[in-house]
Amino acid sequence: MLAGMLITIREGLEAFLIVGILLGYLKKIGQERFAKHIWLGFFAALTSSVTLAWVFQLLAVQFEGTSALVFEMVISLVAVGVLTYMVLWMQQQSLTIKSDLENQVNAALSANNVLALAGLAFVSVLREGLETALFLTALAGSSETGSLLPGALLGLAVAALVAFAFFRAAVRLNLRKFFLVTGFLLIFIAAGLVGHAILASHELGLVPPIISEVWNTNGIIDEEGLLGRVLHAFIGYDGNPSLMWVLGYFGYVLVFGRKFLQQIGRARSAPTSSQR
Repeated sequence: MLAGMLITIREGLEAFLIVGILLGYLKKIGQERFAKHIWLGFFAALTSSVTLAWVFQLLAVQFEGTSALVFEMVISLVAVGVLTYMVLWMQQQSLTIKSDLENQVNAALSANNVLALAGLAFVSVLREGLETALFLTALAGSSETGSLLPGALLGLAVAALVAFAFFRAAVRLNLRKFFLVTGFLLIFIAAGLVGHAILASHELGLVPPIISEVWNTNGIIDEEGLLGRVLHAFIGYDGNPSLMWVLGYFGYVLVFGRKFLQQIGRARSAPTSSQR
């Protein structure tokens, strides 16, 4: 539930902030009559995202046995790749996303191309929707699906409320810090998906565990208990991991956590244009 909620809070807030930036800029330059095109792109992207999520889930239930394990492994690795790129890209773009969107609006209006406005909203929101559908499909394979959907819906509702309050000036939100904190958490969620893919590869006989059990902490936090299940769904907790799982999980955290920190260090020298 927590992992699904974090995913939709972050992805949903990104989508709502993009729409808010576009609508706010149109109002600022006195072109509010074009707002309907932004909403058209938004709802088209929302419909497409829900359809994609349904297609992904439909595909997932078609597989059984070995095919299901292959699907889980592949979708987990694809989600890790997209998630990693998204976290690193957004940490970098959070400094200039507002000005970039405004420049694209100016270009569309200068060309008198209202479809480009709708397309800008559509592509921006669809990217977030596609990522969300992919992540939730991957998480469904490593957690209890029944608890994933409520968390995802709750996260989406929270994202909508925060975005609304932000643009109504009811709250002050430092977007750079928000993406920093959620970025760290998402790195651990991605590491959990790496671990899930490795477990699937063990069952398929593709990757040997090397050592089947490096340690066993089930006596402290049972992975079948409530806390263990929450940690497993959130960060991929394994009470008795194999050596290959340990190498994959912590190797991912070290490599991409370091890269993430490097980006933060570079960003500190830039002006905080994303702060309200």
